[in-house]
Amino acid sequence: MPLFRLLVATALVLLIALPTSALAGTRRAKSPVTLASSIAARYWGAMPCQGKIKILTRRRVPVQLEHDSDGWVTFDSSLGANDLASPAGTYRRCTIALGRSRWPTTASMRQDWDMLCMTMIHEFGHLLGRSHDATTGSVMAAVFTDYTSEPRLCRTHRPKRPRR
Repeated sequence: MPLFRLLVATALVLLIALPTSALAGTRRAKSPVTLASSIAARYWGAMPCQGKIKILTRRRVPVQLEHDSDGWVTFDSSLGANDLASPAGTYRRCTIALGRSRWPTTASMRQDWDMLCMTMIHEFGHLLGRSHDATTGSVMAAVFTDYTSEPRLCRTHRPKRPRR
């Protein structure tokens, strides 16, 4: 197990230490979800859930959430399912879901990149144990009403269009 932790830590350090040009990719266009995930890990300087995160796209919003939710997380923890009061290090079976009403296609994710990137960073924050924050301009705001919460990394690392 210590070797596994060392490998995960090394991978995280390499991801965080990547030059910003490496995030955008140089050969092949990365999917918007893959790029947004890389940016989220870099933004927080950490990879939640020991790097084991399942990202689901084009999902229906669960009935217990607001109908216009764009993204949400689910996880098991030492205190039960989705309990942010438990230590983030105990989170297991971590999932980030992205709503299909906002992002029904990969093309829509590229077109709405700024919101996708902010949402991914926000959801990574939850998986790192952070709750909603009412501070103006916080990436952990419960609802994004404008782009004041958008981190610089989202603006400077837009996904490339796929080659035809």
